[in-house]
Amino acid sequence: MRRLIRGRRGRWSVPSPMARLRSEERGGVAVMLALLMPLLFGAAAIGIDSAAVWSARQQVLSGADAAVLAVATDCARNECGNIKKTAEDAFWANDLAAKLSNLGAGEGWIKVSGRNISVTQKMPWEVNHFFAGALGHDTGQLSVSSYAQWAPLTRARSELPIAIGYCSYRALALPLAAEKTVSLGVGETSGGNCSTPTGTSASAGIAFTESDGSCRTSTVWKGTYTRESPVLQGPLPDGCTDAYFASMVGRDVVIPVWDTQQGQNYRVYGYAAFRVTGWDGSGARKLTGHFTYLARQVDDTTPPDTTAPDLGARAVFLTKN
Repeated sequence: MRRLIRGRRGRWSVPSPMARLRSEERGGVAVMLALLMPLLFGAAAIGIDSAAVWSARQQVLSGADAAVLAVATDCARNECGNIKKTAEDAFWANDLAAKLSNLGAGEGWIKVSGRNISVTQKMPWEVNHFFAGALGHDTGQLSVSSYAQWAPLTRARSELPIAIGYCSYRALALPLAAEKTVSLGVGETSGGNCSTPTGTSASAGIAFTESDGSCRTSTVWKGTYTRESPVLQGPLPDGCTDAYFASMVGRDVVIPVWDTQQGQNYRVYGYAAFRVTGWDGSGARKLTGHFTYLARQVDDTTPPDTTAPDLGARAVFLTKN
């Protein structure tokens, strides 16, 4: 039987099929929305919980990266020491505990294998979110691993525009552990002519190199650079002052080592590290100090070539494994 409805003017009429359909659709949408609301709220809650866990994992991963780089840096300087304490101090730096108040103390594993270092951290994590807790997942565990390596430097922006011939390096620097006090200055030709470990004929000497205008020199392994003046004679390179050289006292600097030369061009054989203890800027200029080990963290997309000669200046970098 059809139902009659009364219009605004008091007339009775039969509702159309379309009107009944629209009324039924509105009722269906309301029912469907009521059924979907718990799912929508649940999805939002899971998203919030997941974002919180992801943020915590990134914090822990940053700590693990800092830990593995700290250990790698010490080992690259031949000063591995107490690697567990070094890693822990670096991991908990930058108020990590305060940032993650619901992160419990965990376990850490540190492995040093030659030039490769790895740090793994497993830590209990209190989720503390309503939805996850309602599902019985109010706690969990974060596990991250970071890896680092050290290798000889293959590019550098040296703090001083000075280079040394391989034969002079071999005579003055080795063995590095001896830390022999030497003077790099006018007339230095220790070592004479010699050959590198690969059989390449090399030469001796100390030279100013072409400055980049700020009393520094940028070079790459196997690349060539220009000798500005031999044996530290003539005017100081562009941008250099005696005061700047003197400011290097007490610091470790990178010095390119050349093997072969052609005219004013020298080829970079590798990189040495030199601890500056004195500078004499008078007529007979000389840099006093000793060769040592140095580690620099690099962030190159292409890691250094591990086959480069290891002369004491080393790069430290994160790796994927």
